[in-house]
Amino acid sequence: MRIATQQMHERAVSLMLERQSQLASVQQQLATGKRQASASEDPTAAALSMRLTREIATLERYQANADLAYGQQAAQEDALAGVTELLHGVRERIVQGKNGSLSDADRQALAIDLDQRLEGLLGLANTRYGDEYLFAGLKSGTRPFSHDGRGQFTYDGDSGQRLLDIGPEVRTAVNDPGVEVFQGIRAGNGAFVTAADADNDGRGSISVGNAVGGFVADDYVIALSRGAPAGPMTYTVRNGADEVVAEGEYQSGSPIRFNGAEVAISGAPADGDRFSIAPAGRQDIFSILHGAARALESAGEGPGASAQRETALDRSLAELDTALNHVLAKRAGVGARLGQIEDQREANAAFQLTAEETLSDTQDLDYAEAAMRLQTQLVGLEAAQRSYMMIQDLSLFRLIR
Repeated sequence: MRIATQQMHERAVSLMLERQSQLASVQQQLATGKRQASASEDPTAAALSMRLTREIATLERYQANADLAYGQQAAQEDALAGVTELLHGVRERIVQGKNGSLSDADRQALAIDLDQRLEGLLGLANTRYGDEYLFAGLKSGTRPFSHDGRGQFTYDGDSGQRLLDIGPEVRTAVNDPGVEVFQGIRAGNGAFVTAADADNDGRGSISVGNAVGGFVADDYVIALSRGAPAGPMTYTVRNGADEVVAEGEYQSGSPIRFNGAEVAISGAPADGDRFSIAPAGRQDIFSILHGAARALESAGEGPGASAQRETALDRSLAELDTALNHVLAKRAGVGARLGQIEDQREANAAFQLTAEETLSDTQDLDYAEAAMRLQTQLVGLEAAQRSYMMIQDLSLFRLIR
């Protein structure tokens, strides 16, 4: 096969240009630290790199959300821990206030202490995390709780709950609205509320009671009477329709049962004294503390006032225990969410590390290997240049002398 001189020159130049292109490619790889300068060099690797980059960015957003959720939930747990400790202190003060040997001044001091604790409770309910109120629901910029100083407490937040995506198909709440944490507490024993009539003259007090079976919700009145001065004291229980549902002879501390309710009247009630039982409504924790303080500071004289105070404080204790259980349940929920968030943070970090390692294997340059290729390309280019120098003067005309 004949090879023309022009072909030899063109082939030599082509080989040098190819070597220069390869050398330039290696130099670019070393400058950028990437295996591919463009997607066309390795479409499969480029597509994988793009997918991994998107996954890493998504995981970073999930992790940022998880960090925010963890911080807010940790702050809420701290606030609820403070509420729990405060309510335990309130309970101790109420138990102390039930001591019959205390003077009015002693009880007044306890009432002042409860009012101060009430202010502390409001402060905890209005806890902020950064610029946001934790217990305001979706209205995080609004101070949730306020009061008028006369026993009226207002919630200005809403019942919404903020949610954040912290992982693939994993969403968690970052707050609990105050209406669910501090309001909606069942009054009395949770089923019904007992109270002594304000006009009672005797020393009888009624227990908080409890529901036995299915309590038939209605307004009941227990009336005590004595048929003769020396006769036994009896009781009659009437419902809202003034129908007698139970009756019997009164014995201090003995249970009185009717329509799923069980209560006990203790002490020495007077003829004509009355006690009421009504279905339990709902109230906020602040009202429980306010009611206990007002019961402690009441300085009414006579056995009737003492019995009413005893009844009111017993009811406050029962309601406070209900509130404590409610707050502890909320704390348990927050603790469970903190555990979930921490687990997801670890999972996100592990997934991100794996994706980053795979991305590095896909697109990052092996500098040692690239340096060896650079040296090889340099040697190859130099050899091509030398060979061209050797053949560039080859011509038949050089043989004509």
